[in-house]
Amino acid sequence: MKSPGTLPDQASQVFGDIVTAIPGKGEEGFISATFLRWATGILLAYFGARLLFFALNISSFVPPDEVTHAGICKVFSKVFLLPENSPASYEFGLVTNTAWLYYWIMGKLLNLNIFGLSDLVFLRLLNIPLAFGTVWYALRLLRLLTDNRLAHLLLIVVTTNTPMFSLLSASVSYDNLANLLAAMAIYYEFAFFKKRTGGLLVTSLLCQSAGSLTKITFLPLILVLNILLVLNEAKNLQTVPEEFRRQFRTISRHTWLTLLLLIITAGLNLQLYAGNYLRYGAPNPGMSQVISPVTAMQNGLDARGIIFNQYKEGKISYMDALILTGEIKHPGNKADTFYLLMNYEKLKRNPQLWLSPLNYANAWIQTMAASIFGIRAHLGMFKPPLYLLPVYVIMALALLGFIIRWRPREAGWNPLSLAVVIAFYAGFLVYEVNYDTYLNYGEPTLTVYGRYLFIVMAPVYVLLCHYLLCLFRSEFVRTALALATALVFISYDFPWFLMHATAEWYTWLP
Repeated sequence: MKSPGTLPDQASQVFGDIVTAIPGKGEEGFISATFLRWATGILLAYFGARLLFFALNISSFVPPDEVTHAGICKVFSKVFLLPENSPASYEFGLVTNTAWLYYWIMGKLLNLNIFGLSDLVFLRLLNIPLAFGTVWYALRLLRLLTDNRLAHLLLIVVTTNTPMFSLLSASVSYDNLANLLAAMAIYYEFAFFKKRTGGLLVTSLLCQSAGSLTKITFLPLILVLNILLVLNEAKNLQTVPEEFRRQFRTISRHTWLTLLLLIITAGLNLQLYAGNYLRYGAPNPGMSQVISPVTAMQNGLDARGIIFNQYKEGKISYMDALILTGEIKHPGNKADTFYLLMNYEKLKRNPQLWLSPLNYANAWIQTMAASIFGIRAHLGMFKPPLYLLPVYVIMALALLGFIIRWRPREAGWNPLSLAVVIAFYAGFLVYEVNYDTYLNYGEPTLTVYGRYLFIVMAPVYVLLCHYLLCLFRSEFVRTALALATALVFISYDFPWFLMHATAEWYTWLP
């Protein structure tokens, strides 16, 4: 399989490349290339069919904040460059002073809807290729560690049969573009570590720059990737000048274009985040900081924060807060605000109900697992704790395999570096985002969504599939373990959904 140093020229190549380019060299195992191609094609076709089912049948009020995301895409579709905050956009939140790349792309593509589809369905269909791209780059990342075909096949199964990822992939959400750019950024940086081609590094930096224009929580990933880059290159400082001259002499036109795009996106990041900091004192200001709090109340999510904080600070009474909450239009945000107010009132009366850091960590892990291998959106579909036990066992075996089998002399430092990426990002999420939110609102599960970890889904599943199979030497045991894992993931996704989805999950969209 070729490893180009720049972004793929055509998105249509993704599916074909997954099917035809997987067979590796050296440790392919007993699975033939022909079987792998057929199995891969079937699994991806199954994935695509499920995503089409979700895109055409799921109610618009089920996927997380989909009405808001689709509304912002429509706002962007009506202007050539970037829109301004206006009465037409207030109900969706900020359309300026916030990460905008996903909305800009989808807004422009929305103008191509000449097929008679509703705008929401069309936008959902546009998100599906982003999910396939994420799977493709996860596979490419795994190939940097192993050519074992059984591991490749298992990776396709687990990535395409994770319940929350499946639903999200057929929804209108900037998470889909962020997940793809994250998988690309990680792959190209680690490919650079292995192959020492400058175009790979430039492409990784471009994906990082584009990712931060898509979602602000991409920034921690950028930080850890560049820390690893500096640490990796520290040993090569003496050869950097000569290597730079060599790379410069052989740079391709594609890499020059990638470098130009990197400069442009870096400038746009500076304009967005530095501009926000200079104007509003924060790189990611809230809506009430950019426009008046009264106007910000038109957005359900901002209204939730404004009402709750005013109640918490004693500016309004509990009853006044409930009355204001009743005026929120979005049913999900309204229900959340009612719950937060009642829960905090209960905590005020019983302070002993606050969780200790250790108890919070336990609640965080359980909520994350439940909302990755179940569905947490405006409707929920969660598995009982006992049903998650097989998932915990699989992950524990993979961790044990990593501890026992990873040796830097044999596998290099890339596996450990991938683990560092995962640990750093998860640690930032739990401490800087989730725990801080808990201390403010008193609700341990608020902002704890499994989809927030999909930024590092590629390295998580790559290490899981590789070291789960590395744990055992017997080919028979490896195959049995892979089949058992595949059975768990497949049965926990679409079959589980069909068995538990009620009528409120479905809507035939016009």
